[in-house]
Amino acid sequence: MSITNRSGLTVAIVAALVLLPNLGGPPLWDDDEPRNAACSLAMHTTGDWVVPTFNGRLRVEKPVLVNWLHLAGFAVAGVNETGARLASALLTIGTCLLTLRIGQALFRPDAGLWAGLAMATCLSTGVGGRAATPDAPLVFCTTLALWLFIRGARISTADGTGWRDAAVQLPAGAAIGVGVACGLAVLAKGPVGLILPLVGLGGFCWWQAAVDPGREGGRLLRLATAFIAACHGLRLHVILATAAAVSLPWYVLVTIRTGGAWLHDFLLVHNVGRFATPMEGHSGSVILYYPIVVLIGMFPWSMASALIAAHARRTVRSDADSSDTVGMRLTVCWIAAWVVPLSLAGTKLPGYVWPAYPAIAAAVGLFVADWIRRPSVATDGWMRWAWSFLAASGIAIGVGVPLVTHRFAPGAEWLGLVGLAPVIGAAVAWICQAASSRRAAATAWAATACCTVGILLSVGPACVGHVGGTRQLLAAIPVDRTATLPIASFGAPASAVFYAGRVTPLGTVPQLDHPTEAAAFVAAHPNGHLVVHAQFADQVTAVLPDSYGVLRSANSFPTFHEVLLIGPKSAARPTRLALEDAGRPPRR
Repeated sequence: MSITNRSGLTVAIVAALVLLPNLGGPPLWDDDEPRNAACSLAMHTTGDWVVPTFNGRLRVEKPVLVNWLHLAGFAVAGVNETGARLASALLTIGTCLLTLRIGQALFRPDAGLWAGLAMATCLSTGVGGRAATPDAPLVFCTTLALWLFIRGARISTADGTGWRDAAVQLPAGAAIGVGVACGLAVLAKGPVGLILPLVGLGGFCWWQAAVDPGREGGRLLRLATAFIAACHGLRLHVILATAAAVSLPWYVLVTIRTGGAWLHDFLLVHNVGRFATPMEGHSGSVILYYPIVVLIGMFPWSMASALIAAHARRTVRSDADSSDTVGMRLTVCWIAAWVVPLSLAGTKLPGYVWPAYPAIAAAVGLFVADWIRRPSVATDGWMRWAWSFLAASGIAIGVGVPLVTHRFAPGAEWLGLVGLAPVIGAAVAWICQAASSRRAAATAWAATACCTVGILLSVGPACVGHVGGTRQLLAAIPVDRTATLPIASFGAPASAVFYAGRVTPLGTVPQLDHPTEAAAFVAAHPNGHLVVHAQFADQVTAVLPDSYGVLRSANSFPTFHEVLLIGPKSAARPTRLALEDAGRPPRR
């Protein structure tokens, strides 16, 4: 793969191949996607773009930017899965292009290309970029902030080819740009969108000021004066003021509209509370959780993770190449700013550290570029282990996927064939390396990543998702009756709210908590239907009229919990084919 001026087009095409095919094919994944999409659907229906609600109740978990993006997607692609996910995919393509530019600015053009490709084809990008969640907007905004900082703070060497050791002096215009990007990140995810980027950028400015050859004094004095210089050079006041100007108007407005309830619960429960204690069962080891997450999330580039980490360590400690050393300092600071604080948090989720991936991809890009330009016998030997691990991962996919799909999604066992891509790619890379064509070997690596991640995520969820979910469950309701048909849920997944909300004129789906409430709902709405978790089926059907029964059964996606549609037996009598389409055997 030659390095040309069309690098951006190459990264954009590869990212689009991973993110766009069959974007709306799978149903919304419970629970985050349908909660976000249902909130956006409520805004679309009511015209209230300020106060986020879920099923008629105040939604305090997330700020509003993701909902605004969904509304734009609904306008382009309709109120469906594609509309809900379109903005995430497009913003993630933008993130990959920014990663390309970051790698080029921190290191070299060839390193930037490989960084962009690594970001575009890693597993976390494929998952997060195809999800209707705030993660993709947050990652785009924070990566934009990083790029604007690099563009404004770059301290060139005398020949203009790279960075040099010196304190950072960020121009006012660049500080305003960083503040705008961070302000949008605050609208996407909250204070984390401002605090952690500033930790990363501020840490780098402090490091640069501390190693400035012109700084005098003892170590402690140098660190103290470097800290002051870092705060001044970062123009912290400008960034904070700009971020506040971008994000505060909505925060103030939603606080006024809700009497302070939204802000109180969002900050104290879903920020302070999530940091202090595990919530919703999302916890993990302080030391091991996120390193394991990153290894999985950077698949298949993580097959050489030990080599990449060792190369980054040598680069950041080296004095031989000041430009790469300074660039790696910023990379390390950005990664640490996300991984270290979130490792200390009580609540942990894989997507929390996705904003660190552009910097991780930049380290990958530099490693690949240096391996191609300055090969060594030792590195070549270790790279053969990387190809072996890649082939082993393909075998694991080929064996594991059929076993899982046979149990939960019969008929989708053929997805195990995707495992052939890593096996073939590893063989091609090994052969190319043996022929001393390391660029061809790296190209085979990138192609393998694109094929494996792209096919798994564009085809796999759709094949698995067709066997169930509330999307298929509600398809049993006669279309000509939806104009007056109310729907309620009893222990059903969040997706029931989005899919039922599209067909019921009530706009909301009443959440029933006791069988007597189900009986009262049916009494008030004789033609009403219930979406019920199977574990409550006996309790609910026991209090309903004899004319009511189970019309259809399906599995929630991707948790595979059985969900039932209960309604008047005369309203919709599914055929054997309808039940089999839902992935469940007909009841006898």
